[in-house]
Amino acid sequence: MEGKRRKPIYWFWGILFIVLTGGILWSYRSSLTAGDIKFAVAQTGTITHERKVTATFANEEIPISAPSTGKIQFLGENGQRFRRGEAVAILQAEGAAPGMTQDGMKQTILAAKGGLFFHQSDGLESIITSQNLNSMDLDKLLAQKANVKTAGATVQAGEIIGKIVNNLIPTQAFIELPSIDGLTVGKTLRLTAGNQTVSAKILRKSDTPKGVIVQFPHYVDGSAAQRRQDVTWSYLPSTSGVLVPKSALWTQGEELGIFLWDEGVVQFKKVTVLDQDDSQACIENLPSGIPVVITPREGLEGLVANVKNI
Repeated sequence: MEGKRRKPIYWFWGILFIVLTGGILWSYRSSLTAGDIKFAVAQTGTITHERKVTATFANEEIPISAPSTGKIQFLGENGQRFRRGEAVAILQAEGAAPGMTQDGMKQTILAAKGGLFFHQSDGLESIITSQNLNSMDLDKLLAQKANVKTAGATVQAGEIIGKIVNNLIPTQAFIELPSIDGLTVGKTLRLTAGNQTVSAKILRKSDTPKGVIVQFPHYVDGSAAQRRQDVTWSYLPSTSGVLVPKSALWTQGEELGIFLWDEGVVQFKKVTVLDQDDSQACIENLPSGIPVVITPREGLEGLVANVKNI
């Protein structure tokens, strides 16, 4: 009789042992799983679509040469604007020459046209022009090499000592592009040159070399001092909003979403992606500052987790 009464007690303790062991193992597994989760904080920001491209600029440029051999003294700063007929430099000539002043052997060099006077030239002033960009063989034109020269203290007769650049008319440029598909003459490119971001109008498309001729709305600062330089092309509009790492995106069933951390529990949320680049995604109606899982996988829904590794 005593043996029969003890049998249910053994069953009770066996079942209790299994339940406790299972709970401990589940808790241990959950802790390990939660510890493997990595989080990042959703933050406001902007996704841009940009790439560096090379521009060859063309302005209206007039080379200025020394009338005779001698020592030169520039007036004003390099790149300063002068009116037509204003003195840009004084030349202490070595010998008599027409136009010499009565005071010693000095000659005044005047601005042939109103504009910015630069103390150097690259030999391409009469080659890389707006007219030539729009009418000549671009392969041959752009193959011309610049030979930048800055006048020294002593110059020779006929030597180019600088150039006048008309900064009152728009700068044009050839923009080298990886592809011209989808670009249309008369439309615009969003370009950043130096600190200036503008929409430049497309005047001509070229297959060889591949790119476009554009006209800026005004003179581009720095385009006369450095004829060839990298500019930034914004090939798609930017998108501002709340951003998460692209690794946070997860497809569950047929729904695209992310795992959020809310009051200690991981929850899956279906989302709409407004824009993305190689590393980030802009999510619609997502609160800024909320932790998101950047190591998503099956089995995270409802998991209790501590956010310590952000």
